[in-house]
Amino acid sequence: MKKIKKAQIYFLVISLALVIVITVVVQKPLQTSNTDQSQQFVVVVDAGHGGVDPGGIGIKTKVKEADLNLTISKNLQQLLEAAGVRVVMTRTDENGLYGVYTKNYKKEDMAKRKAIIAQANPDVVVSVHMNRFTNKSLRGAQAFYNQNNSNGAQLAACVQEEFKSKLAESNREISYGDYFMVKCTSAAAIIAECGYLSNAEDEKLLCTEEYQHKVAYSIFCGIVRYLSLPSQMA
Repeated sequence: MKKIKKAQIYFLVISLALVIVITVVVQKPLQTSNTDQSQQFVVVVDAGHGGVDPGGIGIKTKVKEADLNLTISKNLQQLLEAAGVRVVMTRTDENGLYGVYTKNYKKEDMAKRKAIIAQANPDVVVSVHMNRFTNKSLRGAQAFYNQNNSNGAQLAACVQEEFKSKLAESNREISYGDYFMVKCTSAAAIIAECGYLSNAEDEKLLCTEEYQHKVAYSIFCGIVRYLSLPSQMA
């Protein structure tokens, strides 16, 4: 009788263990949500300029590029985080990334940005900027990349497609440039030039909350496309 009970107990234990294993194996794929997929990725959002370095200045409103860069970067941060992507910002206020102002502040600022990127070990780096040129008729947004970084070129292409479809006068092609922010990392990195402050029409649009959000959303959609995240996230 005791032998029978021992056998029954052994059988129940083995059966229970098999049920647990099967449940885990079967349910695990079902637990992978869109958010789980996106949480694999890290994006560094770099708001260009800041502090004593205002960047470009609007020809009509005298708006500072640094301020527009930060606003659009924060909008992009919100969109990415809502999709479950981990975001690291290089700056979150109007200040630059240096201590007491010195003649070498720009070098220190760039070194700090590079260090933040290196520590984050990101999949994507987007440095947000505004353009300015002597030809005041030039308009539109454009993505730039490091010509020695094929992933950066792919990211630029994805973002530029969104610029073309969503932003005024942005039917441009991607281009490579000798920019520190795309050369200081092996991650897919781009400079997102969001419009021309030397053009009155672009400047007017860039000063509105609606267009600022539209620019951020365009970059966000490009990142979603590059990372092959579910399309419903965009």
